[in-house]
Amino acid sequence: MSDGEFGGCAPAVVLTAIAPEYEAFRAHVDVECRDVHQDTWFEIGRMKVGGHPVVCAQVGPGNLSAGVLAERAAGRFAPRALLFAGIAASLTPTVRIGDVVVASKVYAYDMSKHVPDGELQRPAAWESSHGLLQVAHRALDGTAWAAGVVAGAGELVPVHYKPVAAGPVLLDSPDSWLRRHLYEHYNDAVALEMESVGLYTAGALNGTETLTIRGISDLADGRKSTADAGGSQQAAAARAAAAVAALIALIPPVEEKVRRLEKQDAGSPGGASVQFNRAEHEGVVNAVQNGAMTIHHGPSGTGGR
Repeated sequence: MSDGEFGGCAPAVVLTAIAPEYEAFRAHVDVECRDVHQDTWFEIGRMKVGGHPVVCAQVGPGNLSAGVLAERAAGRFAPRALLFAGIAASLTPTVRIGDVVVASKVYAYDMSKHVPDGELQRPAAWESSHGLLQVAHRALDGTAWAAGVVAGAGELVPVHYKPVAAGPVLLDSPDSWLRRHLYEHYNDAVALEMESVGLYTAGALNGTETLTIRGISDLADGRKSTADAGGSQQAAAARAAAAVAALIALIPPVEEKVRRLEKQDAGSPGGASVQFNRAEHEGVVNAVQNGAMTIHHGPSGTGGR
């Protein structure tokens, strides 16, 4: 699908796993058409706030389906960003039901080698896009972004910029081998979910900036069913969707980045040695718009909890 079909602006692709997540995000989109690509239904439209072009889909739970369908979406739509709006379980008392977690890093916690005398960990991790994290900090500062999804006007939703762990196990026990494993080997992870390893793998393969944002729906403490019955999934999905919508509204287009570069180079000391090469930068813009490359800001650091 060509860039011209999005008015010359690369879209954001937003994936979700389950129905409450998809319905929550779709409420922020004016859907214009549907694109059925290799049997996957992608809905295409514009954000109700900001008008940014967006493609969204429900891909089902799990890293495998998320990875395969994120790869298809990246190849099909050449997106400005790959995003996931979903729910997760908390792994720490400091992150509570209703909080939002913006993943600074994603761990694949289920990679290891089993030997006769034990298990050897082979950890893998993906850093989130520094540029998207910077936008998230600005977009989710204060209370305005959560208007309409939080009971009580002006209520501040805690937002945590921390690592998350993603794997094939749904954890609902305060005392299990998985919780001990995560505590011992992925101690800074504050949330557990099932799709972001696939998403980030697809983003890395396509050179696309990637970020996952999660609303906390349970505490993985044996009471998940009770929390779900009380509507925690819908509430958490609504907060994650609102956070992703606020982020998309502030994502700068690639053209804006290049204009900013031009202005900085024109005012730099040093004369001809630092002159702005217009042809080179126009080539970069064309390459980005054609899906051949994406401008990155580099990795971000994370602190302990």
